[in-house]
Amino acid sequence: MPKNKKLNELTLTLLRVVLGIIFTYHGYGKLFVKGALPGTTQFFAMVGIPMANYAAVLVAIVEFFGGLLLIFGLLARLASLALFIEMLVAFYKVHLKQGFFISPQAYGYEFILLILAVLVVILVNGAGELSLGKKI
Repeated sequence: MPKNKKLNELTLTLLRVVLGIIFTYHGYGKLFVKGALPGTTQFFAMVGIPMANYAAVLVAIVEFFGGLLLIFGLLARLASLALFIEMLVAFYKVHLKQGFFISPQAYGYEFILLILAVLVVILVNGAGELSLGKKI
């Protein structure tokens, strides 16, 4: 494997695993921290997401299990697609109207743009060579 190809695989793996950790942590919080899921449901209802109770459960599951799939590199494109759709909804329903920057006063969209970009990289490239999906 040429050096550049190895570096590409390592950096793709780094992006995939770090993003997977971020999503897994967020999903874990929603699913397993007492009071978090009802709080998420309340927030979703407040920002106008339809069927907020079902949407909160779906988002928590997609984040937790999608994050795990990214970490291990299993079904990475499918997980990335589900997470991409979720982040697009978050972008339009919450973050866009808050402005670009994240601050104590606003949930800006700078971080969401970064997440969307990384998800596109994984959608285009898949999990890469350094993944369980490639080994199986």
